[in-house]
Amino acid sequence: YISNFLLEFFYAWMVIYTPIYLSEVIGFNWQQIGIIFSSMLTAFVMLQLPLGKIADKYLGEKEILTAGFIIAAISTAGITFVTSKSLAVWALLLFITRVGASAIEVMNETYFFKKVKATDSDIISFFRNAGPFAYVIGPVIASTLLYIFDYKYLFLILGFVMLCGIKFSLSIKDTL
Repeated sequence: YISNFLLEFFYAWMVIYTPIYLSEVIGFNWQQIGIIFSSMLTAFVMLQLPLGKIADKYLGEKEILTAGFIIAAISTAGITFVTSKSLAVWALLLFITRVGASAIEVMNETYFFKKVKATDSDIISFFRNAGPFAYVIGPVIASTLLYIFDYKYLFLILGFVMLCGIKFSLSIKDTL
């Protein structure tokens, strides 16, 4: 649940604050932001199936989930330090954030559904409620932090939040 909550928290934060940051701080227009976002989202299409197969046959969920949190944390924190106005640089950086998110998402789902049964509807509902809960909590926290910190530091803080997922990913037992 915590891993799923952290991923949804990441999505909530990034979906709201990244386009504003790219537009208002970096200076991209909305057409350029659309190109960047289209590029970054290809990570989900390209990676989730192969990562699922790798987890099933070779590594297990724990290692890929941990790697996903590390990649998401470092690349998200890295946004704070990038001042380039290059479309390619931003597309690559945000693609890397989604490589991490893609790994987290597919490992969350794979692990969870290997552990629950069809009769566990209460557990499944609880797991699925992580998203709506994160979409309430994330913007409240980020908006509050904007009163204290410069906009770019939101991404550094979110990177540190994503590092917290490592503790939980390392605590699971692989289903391999």
